[in-house]
Amino acid sequence: MSGVSEDLRAVPSEAELEVEHRLMQVTPQDTMRGMFFRSVKEAIFALRGQPAMEECLKECGGVRSFVDLFAYPAEDFLRMARRAAWLMQGPAGGFEQSMRMLGYMGTAVFLGSQVGKAMQVLISGTPKRVIEYLPMAYKVTTPAGGTCSVMFPGHTRAIVTFERDFLPRPYVEGSLEAHLKQAGARSARIVGRMSSPVSCEYDMSWDF
Repeated sequence: MSGVSEDLRAVPSEAELEVEHRLMQVTPQDTMRGMFFRSVKEAIFALRGQPAMEECLKECGGVRSFVDLFAYPAEDFLRMARRAAWLMQGPAGGFEQSMRMLGYMGTAVFLGSQVGKAMQVLISGTPKRVIEYLPMAYKVTTPAGGTCSVMFPGHTRAIVTFERDFLPRPYVEGSLEAHLKQAGARSARIVGRMSSPVSCEYDMSWDF
C-alpha cells in the first residue's frame, strides 16, 4: 500500500470546508506564484515520498516544475495543498495541523528564493519589523488581486488582515509563525479568523 488514497476523510473538518469555500470563489484570473507550489511539492516529497508527491502533482494540470515568480492558477494550488494535507494526516495531527505544517515549511522555500533573499535585507531585525513589511512582501508574492494590511494594538501584538486571499488559513498561520521565529521571537501565537470565504484576520502575539 502506497499510503495514497482517493478519499481520506468522510466528514470534512472546518479547515477543509474553508478550502472548499475558497474553491467556490476562485476564478481563472486568480493566480499564485510558483514558489507556493514548489514549497508544497518539496514538503510532501520530504514527508511522504515520491508516490504522495506524484498524487499532488496530478492536481496541477500537468505542470511538474514551478518557477518561483511565474503565476499559476490559484485553484490548482488549493487542490494541490488540500491533497498534500490529506496525505500528511496521521496520529500526530489532522488536516488543519498538516496544512499549518505546509505553511511553516513553505517559509524556508520563500526565504531561499530570489525574492525572499532580497526581502530579508529589508525585514531583518525584530518580529515587528518583519510584520511591518508584510504588505510589501504580499504585493510581490501575490500577482493578482488581494490586499494585506497591518495594525499594532501593542508592542508584541499585531493584527494582519488579508483580503481576497486564497492561501488556506492554517497555511498562513504556519507561515506567519515561521517568519516570527526566524526573526527571533521566542514564542509565537497566531489565531486566524475568517471574515469572508476569501478574507481572513490573524491575531498575532509573541515574546521577544
